[in-house]
Amino acid sequence: MNNFKFLLLGTSLSFIPLTVTAQCVATQDCETLGYTETTCNGGKGVKCPFGNKWACLGANEEECIKIACEKLNFKYSCTGTGYAGGAGSACGDKYAQCSCASGYEWKDGSCQQKAPDYSSCKIGTLFYSDGTCSNEKLDGNELLGVVVYEKISSESGWVMTIKPVATNVAWSTEDISTGIKDKTASASCSNTQKLIAKGSKYPAANAANGYNAGGQKWCLPSYDVLNNINNQANFFKINTGILTAGGTALGHVSGDYESIWSSSENNDKNTWNLFVYKEGSFGISSNYKGYDNNYTVRPVFAF
Repeated sequence: MNNFKFLLLGTSLSFIPLTVTAQCVATQDCETLGYTETTCNGGKGVKCPFGNKWACLGANEEECIKIACEKLNFKYSCTGTGYAGGAGSACGDKYAQCSCASGYEWKDGSCQQKAPDYSSCKIGTLFYSDGTCSNEKLDGNELLGVVVYEKISSESGWVMTIKPVATNVAWSTEDISTGIKDKTASASCSNTQKLIAKGSKYPAANAANGYNAGGQKWCLPSYDVLNNINNQANFFKINTGILTAGGTALGHVSGDYESIWSSSENNDKNTWNLFVYKEGSFGISSNYKGYDNNYTVRPVFAF
């Protein structure tokens, strides 16, 4: 014969210390259900139906009910950011689990924001503020830019604006070496921060840092980010994405060409940039940091 014992929980808080809407709950011992006292002063208590334990309500019945509900794992209030309410029946005013709002998931006893799925964020796709990537323009979503560097494993992906945020701007107004020569993609923002710390003599870095769309941390792209565009297949995908988004195609800002500043210095006078001619040719070049005619700032951020 099955040894499981069941207790039918009543609906009156005055007599049953563990109250849930009438249901059968499998029990293993009296203490699990909150019956921990062997005697009750003044007769205010309820005896466990299959043992010698008593639950003593005493003067604070509300606190007793709270403790009893917690023993059955009813301990979540299910309110706050990311919560849609309780899941299932309540015990007192608490739940054993919560329902989460869209974009959140129940994990480790709380509603936590889901990690974005960047699997569809490929070179040339449009990137939106909610982490969505698409080959098409989506109505109602805040468009931040176009993916120019894919996220691989722990390596960040990078998104570039669909048009310059500053044109005809110099990289620096002084002919001294900054020593900021890191070319890696991950150095985009660290290089930029070092430059803006030097003040207004680095207008390109300040223009990139001052752009704040979508609450992202925008920076000058490093050499490696720009060099990733310096590829026939990637260049075509990125320009297609820019045009789909209604932006300004690379090389079509003004004049016959556009030179996009990087955050990576080459030497005391020159900085790396991506130059693009309207007729379609492009490449990486090291040019004088004081040039401004047709030199642009197209900021990037990491995802």
